[in-house]
Amino acid sequence: PFYFFPIWCLATIPQLCLLHGIPLYPKVSNSWFMVFSYIFIMSQLKHLEEVLLTGDPIRTWWNEQRIWMMKAIISYTIGMLNAVLKLLGLKEANFVPTNKVADDEQITFYQKGLFNFQASTVVLTPLITLVTLNMICFAAGATRTVVDGSFNAMFGQIFLSFYVLMVQYPFIDGMIFRRDKGRVPTSVTLLSLAISASFLCFGSLIIKS
Repeated sequence: PFYFFPIWCLATIPQLCLLHGIPLYPKVSNSWFMVFSYIFIMSQLKHLEEVLLTGDPIRTWWNEQRIWMMKAIISYTIGMLNAVLKLLGLKEANFVPTNKVADDEQITFYQKGLFNFQASTVVLTPLITLVTLNMICFAAGATRTVVDGSFNAMFGQIFLSFYVLMVQYPFIDGMIFRRDKGRVPTSVTLLSLAISASFLCFGSLIIKS
């Protein structure tokens, strides 16, 4: 259950430092950069090998990357908070049955390979917030990098933020481009934007101090 904590750190701290031009990873010209690259590439290739050996297509590997992030950010975080509240006697364990009957619209989403974001705000907000945060930091950080000419030092953080956005593109699509009922609710998008802005302001104060 504590797995969510390092994932949250990985999804926020490098991005915040990217926004302020603070390098956390070795420069591309540094030999240690090859160590980071090797670990990342080999872990992905190992996962891809396991998927292909089971007879599944490469798309399954990509979807599993997406589900891994969703589980770590949403399921583990909410599960950990509920467990802590239960231990403190502030919340009783409960199970609420949900409707498992798929209507025509849900079937259409499935056939088109689209996510259905008709879920509770508590479930959607954490990941939407991190996607929003990565969008802001990637755009501002990449611009700063081009202006400062610090691509050699900031490449690792730019790649990390870009990778998160690529994996979780369906959430970006649901926030910005989709207009069907399965899109991300506007209220969740606005709430996530407010939380992201608050985090960036608070984080900036800490960094500058």
